Amino acid sequence: MMKRYNSIFMALVALALFACQGRKTASGDGEGGDTLKMKYARLLTIVRHGEGTYDEGTYDEVMIANPWKAGTLLHRYILVPKGKEGDETVAQLARRRASGVRCTTDTVRTPVESSAVFMAPHCQLMYELGVGNAIRGVCDLDYINIPDIRKRVSSSSVVDCGSSMAPDLERIIALKPEAILVSPFENSGGYGKLDKLRIPLIEAADYMETSPLGRAEWMKFYGMLFGSRQADSLFAGIEKEYQSLKSVAGKLPEGLSVLTERKTGGVWYVPGGRSTIALLLKDAHARYVFAEDDHSGSLAMSPEQILAKGREIDVWAFKYFGGAPLTRAQLLQEYDGYKALHCFANPQIYEVDTSTEPYFELTGFHPEILLREFILLSHPADHAKFSKYAKDIRKLGALRFYHRQLQ
Repeated sequence: MMKRYNSIFMALVALALFACQGRKTASGDGEGGDTLKMKYARLLTIVRHGEGTYDEGTYDEVMIANPWKAGTLLHRYILVPKGKEGDETVAQLARRRASGVRCTTDTVRTPVESSAVFMAPHCQLMYELGVGNAIRGVCDLDYINIPDIRKRVSSSSVVDCGSSMAPDLERIIALKPEAILVSPFENSGGYGKLDKLRIPLIEAADYMETSPLGRAEWMKFYGMLFGSRQADSLFAGIEKEYQSLKSVAGKLPEGLSVLTERKTGGVWYVPGGRSTIALLLKDAHARYVFAEDDHSGSLAMSPEQILAKGREIDVWAFKYFGGAPLTRAQLLQEYDGYKALHCFANPQIYEVDTSTEPYFELTGFHPEILLREFILLSHPADHAKFSKYAKDIRKLGALRFYHRQLQ
């Protein structure tokens, strides 16, 4: 299925001017260019035009495939450098509007030096790329574990733009950002009044990639947007560490079964069998009870469906927000059915408090961190099954985020 999808998308790229979907209309360039090779990202295509070949200079065309509708584009961007030469590029592209093929797109002048960023992982990534100063507004401040962001909000150098689901438009307008990074959702119906601000909306669909390294590779696109020269080297280091850890895990016996979420109301969401979490567990050589599922997103399951697999679940590693660590007694008060999980009677329960730990900030673009966690969770050195490999496992160090529940 993925092979077929990739074939469809490559055909789409060749005909991008006809298939594109977006919000602001500008003419297409109609010229060929050099496609920059992406090793893992499947939703992202970047074409470099110019480099002195054309009078209008160099610019980049970025196409984001629609992850929810194969064969279409979610958005198309033309990245044009700032300055006189870039002004000429924009003017020449505009003159082609009358005769050129039209495509819905956003033109973005780079480097972007002022932006509103709606997602914490992207804020963290921008600091790692050395462009943290380009963050001028954020949403969902309570969920951002980046001390400098909080400090800058207190000093008013970064604006709190409210909730990402209902941002404060007046503050965003006053901010005058050159771009807004937003998180797209299936059937979202657009971005409401944000669509009418005439500010490029960068649809950060990286979280819909089908592999952990695929999502991380999007940092190359963000590096181009913000003028960072560190993206390639940062990604290369992440890739090297990830592949090294995967090799270590492959030499260990198959690990314990890991469940990563807990019940929410009447629903128990778990990662689909083709999700990045499931692939991380696979690369950690862990078992996952829903590995045979073919969905890339979350599965909304009933508690009964999870408990039917309860005897197969050896390790429960979940996230919570704020407060003291949850004890087994508190978990049973939340839902008595938890006691049917094998890991409950033979306690292998691990928790991470995302209000104090930068879990989401780091793991989105650093899959090597989460891979290491999953290797350690599924191959505890003190478990009899792995005693022969205890020395190699302990070389990986201690868990960074997850803490074992002690009572």
